[in-house]
Amino acid sequence: MTDKAIRMCDNKGFHLDLPNGVTVSVQLGPGNYCDSDARSADFDAPERAIARGDFWGSNTAECAAYVTGSNLEWVGVPGFTAPFEDGRTRADDVFYDDVCGWLSPQQVLDFINAAGRLVDPKANENSIGNRVLSDHKLIDYRDDPKLWKDEREVMDDEA
Repeated sequence: MTDKAIRMCDNKGFHLDLPNGVTVSVQLGPGNYCDSDARSADFDAPERAIARGDFWGSNTAECAAYVTGSNLEWVGVPGFTAPFEDGRTRADDVFYDDVCGWLSPQQVLDFINAAGRLVDPKANENSIGNRVLSDHKLIDYRDDPKLWKDEREVMDDEA
């Protein structure tokens, strides 16, 4: 089901692929920036509620946006997780959180609409998440001759 344009996530939210190449994530459950009763519930509480035939919900939700089809290359959404469209910035204008929390239903719609207006979306260079991921890229050392030499020396010492 990962190829669908609207996908449920952990029974507590959804991802929505927009026509402009942005995917919006809306989450409202344990560990998310939403109502405290939903946020602090056991991790499997939404799934258990659904299994009982109950609904799961919150009055607020968190939203984030990333480049569709990427490995979570977060994009800034003006007014939410990036500078405002008119150029104003938040107090912390060097790094931007990728998630905007405790949004009302109207604010969730506004977030989705703002993300849908992005043109040629690219990874936000001021994103905290993107900076962390770029600083911790996994490197394949299997082809490193020095590593081979060091391993041979250790094996020779152990033999």
